[in-house]
Amino acid sequence: MTDDSQSNQETSIIRGNASDPLNTIFERFMANYTPFGFHVQSEQVGYHALPYKPGEGEQILLPQPWRIILEMSTEERRMVMGLDLYGDVILGRGSSRPGRIIVDLEPYNAQAQGVSREHAMLRPTKTQLYVIDQGSTNGTTVNGTLCSRGIVIGLKNDNMLALGNMLLMVHILDKPDTAK
Repeated sequence: MTDDSQSNQETSIIRGNASDPLNTIFERFMANYTPFGFHVQSEQVGYHALPYKPGEGEQILLPQPWRIILEMSTEERRMVMGLDLYGDVILGRGSSRPGRIIVDLEPYNAQAQGVSREHAMLRPTKTQLYVIDQGSTNGTTVNGTLCSRGIVIGLKNDNMLALGNMLLMVHILDKPDTAK
């Protein structure tokens, strides 16, 4: 396997012969969706499977998730959101649609902080969790380093992710058995 073909496989989670995997993912996301969001850190963290928790033997998503906490601090308090990432999700504002599962940050003053509708993608693979800027107006940074549009940047535990002026600490609690 060449380095190019290996890196292409590494940055894509859609596998198998699904006739329309993006619509399948969206339909299953909508069928399993329950409202969620940030909550005060002192509360017990609940983890939301995104785009959904795949069934046994399913080939479209990762069989094991990346379990992360996104932590946001406001002037009043620290808030957290627990996610189990089985596939790609977009951090941004608004509603999801086929091919674009969006974690809506608008309830947290996202637009005023410069967060685009589709700001940055979190892409979990078998071995790495990536962030990819989606051409946002106000940019995405990881620990102060600018992420250019479409460039894949590996995330590590306790990285600071900035979407415009919205700061999120990424805590990686668990990863697939195949991850280093």
